[in-house]
Amino acid sequence: MGPAAAALAVAGRGVGSCAGAIRRINGCDNAMRRGAGSIRPPRTLPILAVAAGGVIGSTGRVLAAEVGPHPASGWPVTTLAVNLIGAFLLGAYLARRQRAVTGPWSLQMWAIGALGSFTTFSGFSLEVVQLLEAGRSGIAAWYVAASMIGGLAAAIAGDAAGSRRL
Repeated sequence: MGPAAAALAVAGRGVGSCAGAIRRINGCDNAMRRGAGSIRPPRTLPILAVAAGGVIGSTGRVLAAEVGPHPASGWPVTTLAVNLIGAFLLGAYLARRQRAVTGPWSLQMWAIGALGSFTTFSGFSLEVVQLLEAGRSGIAAWYVAASMIGGLAAAIAGDAAGSRRL
């Protein structure tokens, strides 16, 4: 393998992707000029955007868990409410984002960071397992159905709400 092919392999581009006009479009010329030892570090803005959103969403999730109801029946009301609210907000955000001029960090901060950490599929899964282990399969089945059907309905409602002209 020659030096140019090695530079392309290190830059994450195959040799076959650097022919003619494609080479200029894919930036292979720059990859070859930089050489194998000059791989760029990841951009920090997307990482910081997700982290900032994560602080917002996870804080909201913890607050909801603290103030939310904890019924004796074992029904995970708070997690269900948080996930349905998050699905609605994500649907609304994505619908609004299609019409708005935002930077690429906006999706990373709000959809991935804030709403991704606010909602909790892992918490939902754990609660289903705990309900099954406690012999409450009926509640577990209703919880799964309410979460899946309700989540889809909330996302559709959020999309409809976000699509309205203000």
